[in-house]
Amino acid sequence: MTEEIRTTAGRPIGARGLKTRSQLLRCLKELLAEHGYHATRVIDVARRARTSPATFYQYFADVDAAVLDLARPVAQEGSDGLIYAEIGSGWGGGRHEAGSTVDAFFAFWREHEVVLRVVDLRAAEEDIRFTELRRRMLSGLLGHLEYAITARPSSPVGATDESFAAAEALTVLLAAAAGRQDPETADAQVRQMLVEVIARAVSGGTVAVQLPTA
Repeated sequence: MTEEIRTTAGRPIGARGLKTRSQLLRCLKELLAEHGYHATRVIDVARRARTSPATFYQYFADVDAAVLDLARPVAQEGSDGLIYAEIGSGWGGGRHEAGSTVDAFFAFWREHEVVLRVVDLRAAEEDIRFTELRRRMLSGLLGHLEYAITARPSSPVGATDESFAAAEALTVLLAAAAGRQDPETADAQVRQMLVEVIARAVSGGTVAVQLPTA
């Protein structure tokens, strides 16, 4: 059952109001892409939507509340883990599935980059609402990696704590890599290293990092 959308005053929103609300969210996303979170103000969103700040405040308490509304379906998509479903559970030789995992996560990030960058920023600023949303968004990837590590033939029986810790470390690594570069022009060497790290972690091998010589 879908939760009914209401105004900040608690009143149900009709069809016309839902259209206005959607327009405000669309304009907010455009401004976030153009100017970033800290330069985006309520008055800017209202002007872009050709309405007033008072109308904005009918639907959202502030910019954060509106961003959270944009981010919730993204977090749900990430937590569902469906973007990793076709990668398979066997992992075969490891590198193919690891590469598919990296590519799936980067594609997810690329699709929702505008919103995810704000989620990352606000989580880093220790806003608990965004911290929780980010945790939910990454939970699908975490579960996917934890299953792969736990299901490997060399995994000790009952080593769930170790598997979770390894999966969590890999999840943090992937999220950091996505947030620190443009996924459209991501360095092929960075991708290959991520693939290697994940493949070795899942197979139970060690990771040898070759540093460039001076």
